[in-house]
Amino acid sequence: MKKELAQQIGQEVDEMLNRFGATLQLVRDSCTEEEFKWYKSTVSPVMGALVLDVLNPLYKKYPEAKPEGYDD
Repeated sequence: MKKELAQQIGQEVDEMLNRFGATLQLVRDSCTEEEFKWYKSTVSPVMGALVLDVLNPLYKKYPEAKPEGYDD
């Protein structure tokens, strides 16, 4: 894999994480506490998997693709 592709994958996954974060805020602002807790407990493992199973291994294998300030 080339550095550019690894960077693009990282950016796309980061965008997914940002979108999930936005939906968390939307649910927090628009739904009951019970609904928010359910949604958060459902979405959080997905977000965690994206970081732990996709981004961290990607940047470990291609450290030159890691964005500045990314802490794994």
